[in-house]
Amino acid sequence: MAHLNAASSSFSHIITTEVMPQSPYRRLLSCYFSLSLLTLLISCSSGGSGSGDGPTSSTAILGAGSAPSGYAAYSGTDPKPSPIPPPALGPSNSIISDPTFGSRILRVTDENTTSGNSLIPENAGYFRTWNANATALKLINTSGFSYWADFDPVNFQVGTLHPLTVNYLWEWSAINPDLLYFLNGNQLAQYSKSMDAQFNLGGPPNGDPVTYHVAVVGQDNWVCSAAGPGAQDTYTELFCVSPSTTETKFIDVVNRTINGMVQNDPNWPTAASGQTLGIHSLFGSAGGTWLGVVFHQASWNANGEAVLNLTTNTWSLKTSANNYWNGHSSIGNGKYVNGMGSINGMDSRGAILRDPNDLMNAAQYLFIMQPPSTMGWYDGEHSSWFNASTNPNAPILFSRYNITTPPTALPWIGEIILAAIDGSNTVWRFAHNHNGGNTFYGESFTQISNDGRWALFSSYWDGTLGGSNGDFGLSTRLDTFIVELR
Repeated sequence: MAHLNAASSSFSHIITTEVMPQSPYRRLLSCYFSLSLLTLLISCSSGGSGSGDGPTSSTAILGAGSAPSGYAAYSGTDPKPSPIPPPALGPSNSIISDPTFGSRILRVTDENTTSGNSLIPENAGYFRTWNANATALKLINTSGFSYWADFDPVNFQVGTLHPLTVNYLWEWSAINPDLLYFLNGNQLAQYSKSMDAQFNLGGPPNGDPVTYHVAVVGQDNWVCSAAGPGAQDTYTELFCVSPSTTETKFIDVVNRTINGMVQNDPNWPTAASGQTLGIHSLFGSAGGTWLGVVFHQASWNANGEAVLNLTTNTWSLKTSANNYWNGHSSIGNGKYVNGMGSINGMDSRGAILRDPNDLMNAAQYLFIMQPPSTMGWYDGEHSSWFNASTNPNAPILFSRYNITTPPTALPWIGEIILAAIDGSNTVWRFAHNHNGGNTFYGESFTQISNDGRWALFSSYWDGTLGGSNGDFGLSTRLDTFIVELR
């Protein structure tokens, strides 16, 4: 099998009038043509600002099929211990079958991919690491460099690794396979991989930098980020731009304003007494116009999770009025999920669906992935729900990671699974993720493709991938894999 290796070409010919000597007229014509084509790519594929009150159509996604609502994979609830040692691996682009569940797993990276450096797709499930039609994927290293790689879904192979010079905290467009969005100083920008060209979309009116991470909302309805000086947990501004309409929203959370206008929303986020509210993280919905934001030092809950509907400019807060507030979150296409554990609070396995416009409305709760019996708190989870962009009823992808060892093997712990959202409590089981290392980056983050056929995941592979240079805080390497979802 061929190794995945970085392309030799450098990304040095971003559109500029000073690439090579040429006449003023020719420079102007070249820039006009390139920027006009970029605008056409956006306007032809983006659905505009849209409505945030219900699921959205998937017809705008170029080349992506509709994700399934169910799978043929094993769905029994008996324990399936992770094999020790883990399955032996070949080089990148080699395929194994998970020895327990039978799913095909493709090794994307190995010790030869980038001179032995570890590569992972991302450090959360709610970041878009697949392009719109699952023909390209994202990879990052521990030093803040990023790449995109070709993926052949027909032959289940990865292709050339392309280094990028844009800020690594980017996301793919949800609807155009050619585009990604990135942070560019005090501007949110887009990059076309086919043209190797970038174009600024807009930035905060006060000139503040855009920061933390890009969050693509819905079908490119909005592209958002944190903004302003400081660091994670201290940012107090949000900036969003609609690529198709160029409309912008500058949200000053502390001063309760949107584009300078004071907001009277009774659910506007506020700080705990004597504290200053700060943005910890943010993520976009698969469909609709919801932006998930996690705040530090919030008044309503130590976890500080909230959802902003960018159509109505209204917030919903996930409070601690009940015991269902914990766990990692994702927003699908009209629904919000967090991994709160079992209904009775006695087990870490389980999740809850909510209305993103009214997170605490118990009449809208649906408990999913509930364990057959409650055994204790032994693991955690990361979720990904981008398949909801093509099917609002698509199940949710979870990668569950070990925290402490249970006294006996338990179903779903250390597994990559999909949980139905139809009330059946069905959980399809695809592979063991071989997480570990007792560190955040060893938690086997996973992200699902729009069509629901593929899941990228990073893995410690039980510490068997060879030594590292301290990549991601681990003494052994991490690699990236793709599991086929059938």
